[in-house]
Amino acid sequence: MRNKEELTKLLIQQLPTDNRPNYKSAFHSWWYNTRDTGGMRLTSTGFQLMKKLKFEYWEFEFPEGFAQKNKRVILGLDRKLEWPYYYGKKRLAFFGSKEAMMANLTGDIELWLANNFSS
Repeated sequence: MRNKEELTKLLIQQLPTDNRPNYKSAFHSWWYNTRDTGGMRLTSTGFQLMKKLKFEYWEFEFPEGFAQKNKRVILGLDRKLEWPYYYGKKRLAFFGSKEAMMANLTGDIELWLANNFSS
């Protein structure tokens, strides 16, 4: 589903008619990276919207002492994930079940990114 533009349009359609934002404001408030080639990282507003619309998600808890602002992990997720995700302070929320399952089976997000997505 790696198409933020199309997903944004679909999400807008899920909202009540009297509470629909315009496309531009929705796109810029829901996605962390708004470039065409940017990743599928949601802002906290985007994450709250997905939860409100009852989209299923799976969590990956960061281990104790994990550097939350780990740029290598964020860049890896942006480059590789096909489905939206939310990068929080203590956990990662995946909206792709296969991605979530593989990350949780590996147990180490950096190792998972390195082993499963080497280019």
